[in-house]
Amino acid sequence: MTTYTSPASQDLFTAINLRLSFMKAVALYKATHHQPIEDPLREEIVLNKAKAEAIEKGLNPEQLESFFKAQIAVAKAIQYRHRADWLSLPSSSLPRDLQNDIHPTLITLGSSITEHIADYIRENRALTSSDFDAFNQTITTKHVTDRDKQLLFMALVAIKNND
Repeated sequence: MTTYTSPASQDLFTAINLRLSFMKAVALYKATHHQPIEDPLREEIVLNKAKAEAIEKGLNPEQLESFFKAQIAVAKAIQYRHRADWLSLPSSSLPRDLQNDIHPTLITLGSSITEHIADYIRENRALTSSDFDAFNQTITTKHVTDRDKQLLFMALVAIKNND
């Protein structure tokens, strides 16, 4: 059975998948430089930016923050899973620069995700369970589990306009 996916939802799901796909590069940089995966200061920066953008875009800031917290949790899980893989087969790739290359891209993608959420909600009021199949098919980043997808999707469904 083919399901219809609006361009707005497909753009949103693709942006989420793209952001998650950068976690392998983040993990490699942190592993190479002996840095922990957990970075509470960076998480606070990301969450504060998301809340500010939520207000700017007319979204509920607490709901958008919950989504970004879910995204951060999944991102860290992806990093841990890659690091576990590298215990038995170390990566032969050179790490990309976290501060000057990866973080700026992640900031841009985070803003893009917020914009796509706002666009979708403006057009459709909210995501619903009927959007899950398209979300599930679009999120293809290695080491994202079914449970991770459910966590992310449920946080997306909860986001509403800040009426």
